[in-house]
Amino acid sequence: MDQYQRSQIDQLLFQVLRTIFHYERNIEKSYGLDFGQIYILQFLRRHPDARLTEIALEMDLPKFTISRMLNQLGEEGLIAKKQDTVDHRNYHIRLQEKGEQILKAIEEASYNRISTNIQGLPPSAINELVDVAEQLHMVLGVSEKIKNQ
Repeated sequence: MDQYQRSQIDQLLFQVLRTIFHYERNIEKSYGLDFGQIYILQFLRRHPDARLTEIALEMDLPKFTISRMLNQLGEEGLIAKKQDTVDHRNYHIRLQEKGEQILKAIEEASYNRISTNIQGLPPSAINELVDVAEQLHMVLGVSEKIKNQ
């Protein structure tokens, strides 16, 4: 790290944040979903019948924030909530077919965008991008949050 000045690291972080921000804005314009909503849909794909509490813990957000997000996704027909038969205070949340279709469309568009944009790069550069993507959680210090994924 000695070869990198603090200002260089700050600039790199800003570049990463700026890139993700504009990528997120593109998805939001195209699909009407923000990253938080997409994350919930992806989480539900991997954890069918999750409860609100599980989603709140996963995203490290207050339950009322998750509840509001789930209500929006439910109004769009992307998820369904079913009351727990034992504990009526709890709801099981499940990804609906419409939610799965939107996830597939986002993934397809992202795949096409990335595939198109890396054409012409040498294989070594592509391998480096994959390595960086695989290690980004460690570099940014969020490995504990994503260790089970």
